[in-house]
Amino acid sequence: MNFKRITFFFILFLILNNPSIKANILGDTIRVSIPQKKKKPFPPFQPLVLKTSITGFLAGGSVLLFTSEYRLTAEITTGRKQSDQVSISYLGKNVLYWGFEKISKQSSSDILKVSGWRFQYAHKFYLVNRRHYSPYGFYVAPHFSYSNAKIAWGLNRHYNNTYFDVRHFNANVIVGVQVGKLSRLTMDVCFGAGYKTNTIYYHATSYRITKFDTQELGEYYNGHLHILFDLSLGYSF
Repeated sequence: MNFKRITFFFILFLILNNPSIKANILGDTIRVSIPQKKKKPFPPFQPLVLKTSITGFLAGGSVLLFTSEYRLTAEITTGRKQSDQVSISYLGKNVLYWGFEKISKQSSSDILKVSGWRFQYAHKFYLVNRRHYSPYGFYVAPHFSYSNAKIAWGLNRHYNNTYFDVRHFNANVIVGVQVGKLSRLTMDVCFGAGYKTNTIYYHATSYRITKFDTQELGEYYNGHLHILFDLSLGYSF
């Protein structure tokens, strides 16, 4: 009898000193878990920005000062620190020159006729910390541009298909900053420098085409150093 009591008290002692068994007796569960650090949610992307150039509208297209550039730019986020930017532009008569023609009431033989296009591409690398993400902040980017415009001096030459064929290519490194988020409006300011090559052909007729001598246009136009500045406004989707 004493042996049974000793055995009973020994088992009871083990039960009372075992936390898991004690918890089951009390109708409760003890769960021990190591606290884990919560991962901060990744900031949401603004994957698409549509914008247009203000400086290009005033004097853009890299075709002397005779053109205004009506540009549509799409910037697509490709990563937290990178984006691709593609621009397509229509080149028309410079708005300031158009105003000068209206004020001076020039004759039809002096009226300028301009039409053309421009294509640009840039791959942006954003210099942002862990709390920020593209397409906002400071960035650097390789930038490429090609433009082609037809400029006819006078309506008679325009109708006779006599014009200057202007072709510009440049490759640059640009530095800029894009800010926004206020009602999804964005502003992009950049400047840069690089290499350029400018060529002009004169179309006297459809079969008489000669290369135009650009020496009278100055050293900068004929040199290979290219400098650019651009201000664009847009909307983030």
